[in-house]
Amino acid sequence: MRSLFVVALLVASAFAAVPRTNPSKANLQTSRRLLEQLVTRGMPQTPRKPASEAPSKRIVIENFFTTRIDHFDPQNTAEWTLRYLAVTDYYQPGGPILIWLGGNAPIQPYMVDESSLIYDMAREMHGASWVTSDTSTENLRFLNTDQILADLAEFVTYLRREVTRNENAHVLVSGVGYGGSLATWFRVRYPHLADAAWSSGGLHNALMDFQEFAEAWGQTLIDFGSQECYNEIFVAFHVMQNLIDAGREEILHERLNLCTEIDTEDRLQVQFFFITMMTSIELLDSFSEVCNDLTGVDTPTALDSFADWFNNKFHAQDDCAVIDPATFIDWLRDDDWYSPFVQMGARQIFYQECTEFGWFLTTDSDQQPFGNRVTVDAYSELCTRVFGDWIMFESIYHGTQRANNRFGALAPNVNNIHFTNGGEDPFRMLSIRNDLNAQALHDLIPNELIGSDVWAISDLDSKELVAVKRRLKSVLANYLFPHGPRQTPVEN
Repeated sequence: MRSLFVVALLVASAFAAVPRTNPSKANLQTSRRLLEQLVTRGMPQTPRKPASEAPSKRIVIENFFTTRIDHFDPQNTAEWTLRYLAVTDYYQPGGPILIWLGGNAPIQPYMVDESSLIYDMAREMHGASWVTSDTSTENLRFLNTDQILADLAEFVTYLRREVTRNENAHVLVSGVGYGGSLATWFRVRYPHLADAAWSSGGLHNALMDFQEFAEAWGQTLIDFGSQECYNEIFVAFHVMQNLIDAGREEILHERLNLCTEIDTEDRLQVQFFFITMMTSIELLDSFSEVCNDLTGVDTPTALDSFADWFNNKFHAQDDCAVIDPATFIDWLRDDDWYSPFVQMGARQIFYQECTEFGWFLTTDSDQQPFGNRVTVDAYSELCTRVFGDWIMFESIYHGTQRANNRFGALAPNVNNIHFTNGGEDPFRMLSIRNDLNAQALHDLIPNELIGSDVWAISDLDSKELVAVKRRLKSVLANYLFPHGPRQTPVEN
């Protein structure tokens, strides 16, 4: 029995930067990359699929689905059109609908399993499907998890009635990171529309101060890199703090090729500098490679080691990096659909972090290598300056509490779902990491980061990863078809 597969595309974008003095000196690409990561790092994405020797031969069909902008105001009848892609090569009547939720991430063909038939739908106002005339703060009120799940509910109903012509078609919702969160919450809120769910690395606990990330990241650095590498970063960040405290910020300005000197009297600017430095190291593609770069060279100090790595990775021969929070705020305030930050979805993601989830990566824990200068207050002020005075520390906190109360945080009342996490994924600290009941089980995969379980079984997989993938196929098939397929054709 074959199933049906749909992928919704989200349009990616880049960032722009404002240089200190000479535009030719500012490394726009570096600044764009760093600040893109700063906003989106709280919502991890599906990892890139390993290279395949045989290219995909499936046929991808572009389709559109129309739904309401506001599902909860009967007086608002405005609509918007969702763009999605369908792969139906292997579909047979009675097959399940497998839905892959991309969350905030742009969906790419490499995310599609050849044997699947999946429909993916993402409301997030992050791409080719425009919900409103712009992304003003007034219009962003339509961007919240309740509206996203309601969109998905209408989409599932549409697929059953109009596409499969089977109102009782079996449905699986799944995703990685925020997509895994949505899969869980859809099963919580609309259990009658989804027979099963799979959350890979789902972010289930809305948390304003996500200090546990830096702790877990540091441990992963030790496991995949070395203790020496951890120590080098620890010392470098503490030296940077000491230089600022001693009024020697010009050393950092010159050594790190910053476009502007750090105003040590401006608390937000100091915190934003350290957020940027944290972000740069968190961009790494390989823990072991970065550690080799940091510890495999002979430099006088840990700061020299870090600065050499930073400059080699992010700077050309003659340029600088933008670290001014005012520039970042101006970019995020631009609400035009063609704005680079809007095209990437950074403004939209930041809005959800400021109103629903938090997930702000701080240095409030002592058990991490990044010093102690990044606090929730910095993110709270950024939220206020980007979206307005109505967002403040208290409103962000209450938003996270509301999300947890509505969806159950780490203990939702849910079944017919399977949770998976990579044992080395720092974001697992926000995930459900234990069995909830006999039909809501969890697997922690040793020595893996996020999303390693979403691809077909490979010879490169560890035996633990292979075991989890096989268990997933068995468990989800049982959830989808406990008593055989249901087929109720819809009359023409």
